[in-house]
Amino acid sequence: MKATIHHVNEQGLKEIAQFLADNYKKGGAHFTPDMLAAWVQDAEFQLGEGNPASIEIRSFDSVSGRAEEYTISPAGLDAEIVEVDA
Repeated sequence: MKATIHHVNEQGLKEIAQFLADNYKKGGAHFTPDMLAAWVQDAEFQLGEGNPASIEIRSFDSVSGRAEEYTISPAGLDAEIVEVDA
């Protein structure tokens, strides 16, 4: 049996970084590569759960004071077909 696994690619990482720069109180410069990798893992976890590749900034961390959600574009995702045991 085959399954498709999606991963956030370089474009998706750029999208996340821009979203955080625009919407996170501390700004984009606050985020180290390791911190950005954690946001990527959150988006990939959502994919694994059957949801869109999205991340969310909590209301108290956002510039707007509201929870802000971002869904990575299709260009920001790569797909890999893998064999799985049935």
